[in-house]
Amino acid sequence: MGPEGIFVVLLTVLVLVVLVLEKASLDAIGIGLLIVLVASGEALRLLIPDFDPETQFITLQQALSQVGNYAVITIAGLYVVGEGLNKTGAVEFLARWVLHSSKGSEKRMVLLVGLIAASVSSVLNNTGVVVVFIPVLMGMAKKTGIPASRLLIPLSFASILGGMCTLVGTSTNLLVSGAAKNLGKEPISMFEMTPLGLPLTLVGIGFMALFARRLLPERTSITSMMESTDHREYVTELVIGPKSPMLGKKYGDAFRTVRADLLFFVRGDELFQEDFDDVIIQHGDVVMLRGGVDELADLQTKLGLKFIQDMKFDPKTMQFFELAVAPHSVFIGHKVGDLRLHRDFGLLPLAVLRDGHHIRVRASEIVLRPGDLLLVIGGEESRGKIRASSDFYLLTGADQQVVLRDRARRALAIAAGVVVLFSLYSVFHVKLIPLPMAALLGAMMMVATGCVTARRAYRSIDWPILIFVVGTLALGKAMDQSGAAGFFAGGIVEALQGFGPAAVVSGLIFLCILFNALISHSAVAVLLTPIAVDAAEKMAVNMGLDMNGTTYSVLLRSFILAIAFGGSICFATPIGHQTNLMVYGPGGYRYSDFLRLGLPLSLIAWIIVSLGIPLMTGLGFG
Repeated sequence: MGPEGIFVVLLTVLVLVVLVLEKASLDAIGIGLLIVLVASGEALRLLIPDFDPETQFITLQQALSQVGNYAVITIAGLYVVGEGLNKTGAVEFLARWVLHSSKGSEKRMVLLVGLIAASVSSVLNNTGVVVVFIPVLMGMAKKTGIPASRLLIPLSFASILGGMCTLVGTSTNLLVSGAAKNLGKEPISMFEMTPLGLPLTLVGIGFMALFARRLLPERTSITSMMESTDHREYVTELVIGPKSPMLGKKYGDAFRTVRADLLFFVRGDELFQEDFDDVIIQHGDVVMLRGGVDELADLQTKLGLKFIQDMKFDPKTMQFFELAVAPHSVFIGHKVGDLRLHRDFGLLPLAVLRDGHHIRVRASEIVLRPGDLLLVIGGEESRGKIRASSDFYLLTGADQQVVLRDRARRALAIAAGVVVLFSLYSVFHVKLIPLPMAALLGAMMMVATGCVTARRAYRSIDWPILIFVVGTLALGKAMDQSGAAGFFAGGIVEALQGFGPAAVVSGLIFLCILFNALISHSAVAVLLTPIAVDAAEKMAVNMGLDMNGTTYSVLLRSFILAIAFGGSICFATPIGHQTNLMVYGPGGYRYSDFLRLGLPLSLIAWIIVSLGIPLMTGLGFG
C-alpha cells in the first residue's frame, strides 16, 4: 500500500471519528469527502511521478459520477413513492386490522404488528412504515392498556428485518448493490436475499413476540401519560413574572387555589420536586403545571406567569403536538430557545423527553439530539407547517391527519407497479426499464396523480443522507483503487481463512454489527463493500481459484451478501438505524432498553446469517 492508500486509510478513520462524535452533519461530511478526495488526487499527481488518479486514486469525473450512481437515484425515487403511500394512508388499514385481530393479547399484537410491518417494509422504505405505525400503536396502547414501550421497539426491529428480504426493502441493500456495481461486480437482484431474509424475519419476530414482555420495561412518554386519563390534561411550563401577585408567597399557599396541579418548579439549576410547600416564590422560578385547557387559559394574565420566550398564546385556541427530532434535522445541536419555532412554525416548546424522563432544566437551554421528543403548543395551521418539514416527525394525532385517503388506491397501484418493474428487471431480466428509472417513474406518477405535491416530493427525499452516500461512495472507490480496501481485506483473510470461507463471511457480518453500533448503517454498507470484494479476490488467489470460474463467483457473492445482511443488523443501539431513533422518544426509552432486546436479537441474526449465506449460495463450510 502506497502513500495514496495510507492517506485513504487515515481519511476513513477520520470520517469514522467524526461520525461517532457527531461533530458534523452528514451532508457536510459527504461534500467534504468529495472536495478532499479530488484535491488530494490532484496533489498526489503533482507530487508523485507517474501517479495516475484515475487508476490509483479518484478523479473529479469519478467523484461526480457518484451523484448518478443507480443506488442514489433509486433511493431518491423510493423516498417519494413511500411519501405518497404515507400521505394517502394507503397502509393504515393494516394497522387497524391488527388492533381488531389481536383481541388485546400483547404477544399476538407484537406478532401481528411485526409480521405486517416486516411485510410492508420488504417493498417500501422502512422509515415511512414506522412513521405511519407509531401514532396507531400509541392509540392501541391507550385502548388496550399495553405499554407503548413494549410495542414500538418491536415495530422498529420488525421493519428492519423485513427490509432484509428484498433489494428495495432498505437503503442498505441498495447501497451495497450500488457499491458492488461501482466496482464492476454484479448488483444484487430483487429477491436474491429473500431465501435467507424471510426465515430470519420470521425467527426474529417470533423471538420478540415471546420475549418482548420480559425484556422491555414499561416506560411512559408525555403523550401516553396525558392520553391515559379520561379528562385530558395538558402539561405546560411557565415562568414567574416580575409583577406576579404570587411573589413573596409560599408555594403551598399560592397554588392551593389554582385548579391546575403544580408538578415541580426549577430555580436556577436546582429542581424542587418534593417538600417545597414552604419555599418562598421568587421572580424567575420556572413552574411545571398540569391541567385542562380552561385551567391553564388565564394563568399568564391572572397570576403573572409567562410562557418560555415570553410569548403570548391563548390555550383555548391552541393544540398540543408531540414532535420527534429527525436524525438529520438541521436543529440538532441547537438549544430549544434558539430554534425559532414560533417564527417558523407558530409553535411554543413546552417540554423535552430524553432517555425516558423529562429533562428538569429550563426548556430553552436544552441542546437537541436525534430522537428527542418535543411537546409543543400551537394553532391548527402549525400542523401543516410541521408535516411539511423534514426536521421533525409529527406524532400526536398523526394517524388522523391524512387528508388524501381517496387517492390511496392510486398510491398502492403505483407502488405495486414499481415493484413489478423491479422484479421484471432483476429477476426475469426483462430490460423494460432500469431500476433507477422505475423508481423515478413511480415518483413522477405519485406527483402526477395528486398523491403527493411536487413540493412535498422534494421535501420527502432525505437529501443529507443522499449527499453523504455520494461522498462515501467516492471514498469507497478511492479505497478500492488506492489499495486501502485490499489492506483491510488482507488482514481479515489472513486472520480467518484458515477456518474456511464461511468463517470470513461470519467475520464480515460481525464487523458490520460492530460498526452499526457506532455509525450509520449507510456508511457501513458503502465503506465495507469494497473491503468484502477485495477479501474475496485475495482469498481466491490464496486458494488458487479461477477468477472467471463458478467457485470464485460464489465466494464473491457470499461476501457481498454478508455486507448487505450485516449492514442491517443494527438492533443493539438507537443510533444504528433511523427507525430506532424514531421510536426512541415516543416510547420513552433509555439506551439500555435497546440492548436488552437488541443484543440477543443481533446474536440470533448473526448466527442465522453466518450459517444461511453459505447454504444459500452453495459456498459450503469447508
